[in-house]
Amino acid sequence: MFSKAKAVLSDSEHRHTVINAAIALAIRVLGAGMAFLFNLIIARQLGAEQSGYFFLALALVMLLSAVARLGFDNTVLRFTSADASYGYTVKAILNFALKYVLPVSFIFTVITYTLAPWLAEAVFNKPELTDTLQLIAPAIIGLSIVFLVAMSLQARHKIIASIPCQNIAHLMLCGAAVVVFSAKSASTTALYLSLSLGVTSCFFYWLSIKKLNNNGEKPDPKKLWHSARPNWVIIIMSQAVQWSAPIIIGVFLVAEQVAFFSVAQRIALLTSFILMAVNLVVAPKFSAFHTKGDEHGIRKTALFSVRLLVLTALPVVLFMLAFPEFLMGLFGEEFRQGALILQILVLGQAVNVVTGSVGLLLQMTGHERDMRLVTLISGFGVLISVPIFTKLFGAVGAASATAFFISLQNLLAVYFVKKRLGFNTLMFWQKI
Repeated sequence: MFSKAKAVLSDSEHRHTVINAAIALAIRVLGAGMAFLFNLIIARQLGAEQSGYFFLALALVMLLSAVARLGFDNTVLRFTSADASYGYTVKAILNFALKYVLPVSFIFTVITYTLAPWLAEAVFNKPELTDTLQLIAPAIIGLSIVFLVAMSLQARHKIIASIPCQNIAHLMLCGAAVVVFSAKSASTTALYLSLSLGVTSCFFYWLSIKKLNNNGEKPDPKKLWHSARPNWVIIIMSQAVQWSAPIIIGVFLVAEQVAFFSVAQRIALLTSFILMAVNLVVAPKFSAFHTKGDEHGIRKTALFSVRLLVLTALPVVLFMLAFPEFLMGLFGEEFRQGALILQILVLGQAVNVVTGSVGLLLQMTGHERDMRLVTLISGFGVLISVPIFTKLFGAVGAASATAFFISLQNLLAVYFVKKRLGFNTLMFWQKI
């Protein structure tokens, strides 16, 4: 066993992947712990009803922020990875994306704030939701900035800054504010989240550009838009798969059911934090290998990363499947009702993990249109099936439909990786 590990680590690319993935995983563990603690604080501090309102509003702004980013998430990641040696290009790519994303995010913020009373009463049939929607609306702008800045930092292998930017800093600030000021309502928590995102987005943008100069060649706008357009559909549909279910549950069911589903979903997503850590390392590698035309490097890194994922994620998945009531009960006795929801969602995330970084692999190698088709199928599948299954079977039905289409999305991506790049990530045991 030791000799095999030594042989694997003797390969420079594998060694770089393992070391950086370990660093990323350590920070991801911190981020996952922070997210878990944040959700725990919200659920215990606010109770099922108020936390349901908050999670419903959060799901809505997460989805709107994804639309507002215009597909530039992975475009910034891809092109910055390819041009990371040119400081001026890196800064220009990020600023180009923000130039278009910020006005759209501002418009969405104004629309959400203005339409909040109508959304709360006519769409969700929850008049108490109005203040929460209005106070969380500015978070759309903050979320858009932190996601794009995090992608830029990730592309430059600045993992220690990238993960806190995207997943830790604003949750830590908001959670601390909720505890220190003893927040009891969803609307107050929404205000704290918007303020936290305002602070963190400004800080990390400054951090990301402070050593970059303004001189030199600017990126080709046509190339950036050519990548962003299919990425936009991919991101919207991927986010729809993840965030539409809580919104749809909010339309048909009471706020408590939104809370049960949202908490179960956030626990289930912990199974994929290892995938996210590995993605932080391999995504820039895929882009760089593709730029150099190194197909063997792409295949080797992809298959090795899946092995790493299966080895590290399986114990987490088994623990969640075995002890769902214990995990849900941490958030309050009433949350134990969501144990079955958690098990269903974990199964969907397990497929996400064992298929590997197939979505990013397609996007980083210029096959965005294949990934767009995959996400269109899964996205529309969720949007059509979740309302039907929610009306028939409640939150359990929503979880079942969501888990199925998450699995389908990743399996279809595996098919296109095989078709375009010539290898199957599910056959991770094959010789590299």
